[in-house]
Amino acid sequence: MQKGTITKFKWYWAWQDEKEEAWLIEMASQGYHFDGFVFPTLYRFIKSDPAEVVYRMDFPSTGKKDRQAYLQLFKDTGWEHVCEMGGWVYFRRQIQPGEPTEIFTDVESKVRKYQRVLMYLIIFLPIWLVVRPNFEANSMTLFDNVVFVLYTAMTLLWAVAIINLIRRVRQLQGS
Repeated sequence: MQKGTITKFKWYWAWQDEKEEAWLIEMASQGYHFDGFVFPTLYRFIKSDPAEVVYRMDFPSTGKKDRQAYLQLFKDTGWEHVCEMGGWVYFRRQIQPGEPTEIFTDVESKVRKYQRVLMYLIIFLPIWLVVRPNFEANSMTLFDNVVFVLYTAMTLLWAVAIINLIRRVRQLQGS
């Protein structure tokens, strides 16, 4: 029984996917079923009956031609494709006794997922650094100062993401 939609703001980092999945599961238990994004970090939920649903995320390396086969594989194993955002693919399924609630059954698969995200960040980092705005300290306007601060903040966040993804991979490999 659909009763409308709500939108919630949440920020998660790539290495916090399990925390994000837990939040989506909790929302479903309250009757708010994830339906997609309005914008990055703005989650859209459909209000309905509470349900025992599990959400899982993947960061696949499939190209467009392999995408349908990838999604079909999940569908064939009982997973519903919810949406995609920033390279991440979101799936859900009703919790059934005896059926798996994980899409990755081994540590190495989880490691490869984080390595794919890491590779994406590393590949685009040189481009980000090359296209940086040209700043001359003696002639910077207010706009230049704002752009400089934003560019510097984004570069630091990029570095934080790379460092934490490396930590997550090492953590999983050590378990």
